[in-house]
Amino acid sequence: CVILAGGKSSRMGTDKALLALKDKNFITKLCEELDDFQEKFIARGSQSELKDIAWKCIPDIYIERGPLGGIHTALLQCQSDALFCVSCDMPLLKSSLAKKLCRYFESKGKADVVIAVTEDGRKHPLCGIYRKSAVSVLEEQLLDGNYRVMEALNKLKVEYFYLSFEESVQLKNINTPEEYQTIK
Repeated sequence: CVILAGGKSSRMGTDKALLALKDKNFITKLCEELDDFQEKFIARGSQSELKDIAWKCIPDIYIERGPLGGIHTALLQCQSDALFCVSCDMPLLKSSLAKKLCRYFESKGKADVVIAVTEDGRKHPLCGIYRKSAVSVLEEQLLDGNYRVMEALNKLKVEYFYLSFEESVQLKNINTPEEYQTIK
């Protein structure tokens, strides 16, 4: 599992990973929910603010390349054949949904990627499972200077996991102070 937490949080104006929800920050909340994974990474340049978290922080190989760079680096670091990925700005995600996505991924055999699709039809490439077979395509995309995850997916075998309304709520992205206020 990798939690992508290296973004600039420019729309929020402060580090989204460290925003509080009830008594825990987003990153701590996700680490606790996803702690059952054997390999656990946080794609983030600095661990100084996360000293109480036992997950391994990994800086991107290609810095300033967005989530694509984080996914690529984590795939190279992990020993497993595949990696569950989630963005730190999805603090409502539950372990039960992650496990459901993993079971679906296992049933899809040769898919390079499985990503979640919310009830409104929106694809969420930052909540999905990426197989190591995707590394070369991701690296090619990074080297070409195109950091869009969705464009990299066009070159891979992708399966989509369609969420119910209740599950879709778990993928609410918190990108702005206004969105943050709605979940507090």
